[in-house]
Amino acid sequence: MQPALLFAIFLAYYLLLKWVKRSAKPALPLPPGPKGYPIIGNLLDIPSVTPWRTFAKWSKVYGDVMYLELSRQPTIVLNSAKAAFDLLEKRSDIYSDRQVSLIAKLLSWDWNIGLMPYSQKWRAHRREFHQIFNQREMPKFHSIQLRECRAFLQRLVGSPSNLDQHIRHLFTAIILKIIYDMDITDIQDDYVRLVREAVLGLSVMAVPGAFWVDYFPFLRFVPAWFPGFPLRKMVDYYRPIVETMRSKPFDKIQREIDEGKVNPSVTASLIERLQRKSGGVVLSPTDDYLARNVTGIAYAGGLDTISNKIRLTQ
Repeated sequence: MQPALLFAIFLAYYLLLKWVKRSAKPALPLPPGPKGYPIIGNLLDIPSVTPWRTFAKWSKVYGDVMYLELSRQPTIVLNSAKAAFDLLEKRSDIYSDRQVSLIAKLLSWDWNIGLMPYSQKWRAHRREFHQIFNQREMPKFHSIQLRECRAFLQRLVGSPSNLDQHIRHLFTAIILKIIYDMDITDIQDDYVRLVREAVLGLSVMAVPGAFWVDYFPFLRFVPAWFPGFPLRKMVDYYRPIVETMRSKPFDKIQREIDEGKVNPSVTASLIERLQRKSGGVVLSPTDDYLARNVTGIAYAGGLDTISNKIRLTQ
């Protein structure tokens, strides 16, 4: 795609937006926010690294509920726990939906429950997730947590200066054992690296303004060789990692069930429950998709949460 053609597409897109805005009915007033540029809105105002620092700075000027225009996507930023609770919890019936992220789809992250639009599919995923992780089920995992806490204390006594690494090891070991009956001896375990790389790709590429494909969908067709546009190269790198992370440990449990050698785990219990429900020995494509997604997000989301908590304390 030549630069002149790309410019012509942007210009046509801008003129179309202007026409649509003039034709649309007047909307309710939006919250205050920084003034943007034509076509791209506030995309250039948001840094690709730690954008929340910029949001926090703006909140001192515009308040806890702030409006940004990211090209064709009007965006509301909530800058306080109270604003988030009031809108997303108290009024969840009208704010539960999510916009489909093209970046997530390109990276093969669209199976993530947290990124799905509110729908029957989302409700089915949430229902299965809640059946696994609720107050009634938690005591089943206490013995695993106790064992790993003791191992954590032993590692900490041996090398107290590596506290962050020991904490990561502790929670990673608990999560992998509970979800997939997997034991790790090192924080650099292959499965841990898979999650780290997969989540890194999403966290880097999904930052507003880092890549504009969510706002200008035609950009996904720009070839990898186009100068200054690394989207296609990054998608080609991260997508197989995400797919392997979601499927590799799940396939391991599925093989063990087929061979009759499986040990108790969340994944094994979910597969067997879905098999009983359908009356078959093989999961239907729908149930297979559901089980991979629910266990995959517990695996990836748990490890990513731990990493974020540690980073925020540093």
